[in-house]
Amino acid sequence: MMKYRNFTLSIACLVLWQCTSTATDAPQETASEASDSASVVVADDQTAAETTPPEPEENYGNFTRDELETALLGEIGGMRGYMPQAAESYYHLGMETGDPGILGRALEFASAVGNARAMQEIANRWLEVEPNARNPHLVIGYQYIEQGQFIRAIPHLEQVLELGGDIDFALISARTFNLEDRQRNIIIERLTAIQSRYPEQTSLYLALAQLHDQSGKTESAQAQLDQARERFGDSPRILLVEAQILQNSDRNEEAESLLALGVERYPRHRLLRYSFAQLLVENSKLEAAAEQFDALMAARPGDVETLYSLALINLELERLTVAESQFRELIQARHRSDEAHYYLASILQDRGATDEALRHFGQINRQSNAWLSAQRQRLQLLVDEQRYQEASDTAGEIAEARPELAPVAANLQAQALISAQEYERAAVVLDQALAVAPENIDLLFTRARLNETLDDFPATEADLRAILSIQPDNAQALNHLGYSLTVRTDRYEEALTLIEQAITLMPDDPAIIDSLGWIQFKLGYLQDALVNLQRAYDAFPDPEVAAHLGEVLWSLGRQGEAMMIWQEGLDKDPDSEFIHDALERQEIELPL
Repeated sequence: MMKYRNFTLSIACLVLWQCTSTATDAPQETASEASDSASVVVADDQTAAETTPPEPEENYGNFTRDELETALLGEIGGMRGYMPQAAESYYHLGMETGDPGILGRALEFASAVGNARAMQEIANRWLEVEPNARNPHLVIGYQYIEQGQFIRAIPHLEQVLELGGDIDFALISARTFNLEDRQRNIIIERLTAIQSRYPEQTSLYLALAQLHDQSGKTESAQAQLDQARERFGDSPRILLVEAQILQNSDRNEEAESLLALGVERYPRHRLLRYSFAQLLVENSKLEAAAEQFDALMAARPGDVETLYSLALINLELERLTVAESQFRELIQARHRSDEAHYYLASILQDRGATDEALRHFGQINRQSNAWLSAQRQRLQLLVDEQRYQEASDTAGEIAEARPELAPVAANLQAQALISAQEYERAAVVLDQALAVAPENIDLLFTRARLNETLDDFPATEADLRAILSIQPDNAQALNHLGYSLTVRTDRYEEALTLIEQAITLMPDDPAIIDSLGWIQFKLGYLQDALVNLQRAYDAFPDPEVAAHLGEVLWSLGRQGEAMMIWQEGLDKDPDSEFIHDALERQEIELPL
């Protein structure tokens, strides 16, 4: 924390001392000198006022009165919370005077308001007057790191070492994951040279280990850690970097064992335990992770970020009562409140507390990543409760709050209405939205599905072809149109062409593979159909796919296998219209 009050008092004392000094130390004018000055004759009709020399500006130490007033105003502004104004005052004063003390204070204020440009300019000005000052080199080096200019940062960081300071070089390696190897190799070369001159700098070994690991040089990375252990002994930081290297080599179990050992050896090291807990989550060991997060909470009860992690784990473990309490605590603490509102609302929704769930969904900030998903769930909840007018109003709120999302809001509203079988109202919403945004792919898809539900194939085809005119390589539209042609017309060759285009774009999509198998069956290519439908069923054992696979097996004389597949489908969905239609076409009934 900056000590505004103490600094202000010291400046004020300096002003008072200088004023007193000026009053008592000024030379006294003698009576004769006063008489002589009064009898001076002004030549050339100049007035006495014109010949009176200007009163010299008083100086206070190294500063003028105006400069001191600027400093005082800056300090007072800082105390009262006017940080940008204080930072601006000190910036100009420091740049004008070049005084190291003022420049240092200007740096503090610029840092407090996050003005990176001012920080760099102040630091450069400071180096002009004090080339051997450590702080400006430190500031410039860190600014270059933040900007990703690591090679330009290194000379300044090295200068800090030469001036007797200390640097954490891992600040560089923490930001170099996405660099090209050529750039990373230059950094490795520069840091290795510094390491040879300053072998007692622990962070150099850790930074070089991370840099080598990022370049895929695991052995070189491990060698740096071994040197660090030999020179400095083991430490939590060495264990953390080593665990990271193991994880990057897909040796998660080894990393987990190493961190477990580290937590046992350094039980109070918070980052070590937190990393261990996170790795347990990645390894799907949620119970064990919860134990570590509980230990972190016990050591620091007010750590809300740890509380958030623990709440998510408890939600995943379906400890809903505990998770609910923790999300409420996060909302109370105003930490990650948007996410907490979202997850709490989801818990309440599953419990059937609809009104409270709606309230929490509605409290999520519109700028949050969770906002749109929350509005989708609000709409669906309202439709499920047959509160159609509220659903319509909510969609209107979405469009009003975020005008760019008006098509999304309309699409959400239409989907909710379709779910409620309010087909006419959904059609009106979609038609109005498409009149404004005629090329919106999502709206066209939703209307195509609605028209398909209404058994209006010409309208369905028109919307799907509209999508393909905008996006000719839209695999979903190609597949949807091809499948619709297969089941609703005898335009099989046209359907096959569309589905083959789709499968080329998305060769592993089970829905498209199912469509391909079904059109092959319609065209009489039974063996090809069997291969594709079996592949689709293995990937996605849906009742509709089961119905298709069963019919192919039946046609190939493998009735027992067909009936087994159909039975599996009915076990999942006893009312599947696809399987019942297949059974009806074969005029058979499955045994009870």
